[in-house]
Amino acid sequence: MKISFNWILLTLGFYFVISIFQITAVTDSLLFIFNINNTFFEGVTFIVSIFLTFTPVIGPVLGILGATLVWGWNILFAVLLFFWPYFFLLLGMFFSPAKKTKKKKNEEQIVDAEIVDEEKF
Repeated sequence: MKISFNWILLTLGFYFVISIFQITAVTDSLLFIFNINNTFFEGVTFIVSIFLTFTPVIGPVLGILGATLVWGWNILFAVLLFFWPYFFLLLGMFFSPAKKTKKKKNEEQIVDAEIVDEEKF
């Protein structure tokens, strides 16, 4: 299957835009949880949130908290924003063809190899 370069650029652009939303929501949730009002600590929190956003469990949970508590989003839209890769993974696993192993007809007829003693020189 050949994927065109335009589709790759479109996918990377989509991922980049979604990542900006996620980083912002994680930052806002950390600011809300720790009640940070200092500009310096807001910058430090932003840098920390860049790393926390792409942590598998912590990032989506903090992002959902930020989107629902700070931005006032619906929980469904927040879950869709932060768990969309997992949804595509589950869809891919569900619709992918499963590898089926064929049982050989002659499997029962396989005979063990005979050990042969050789002369040592």
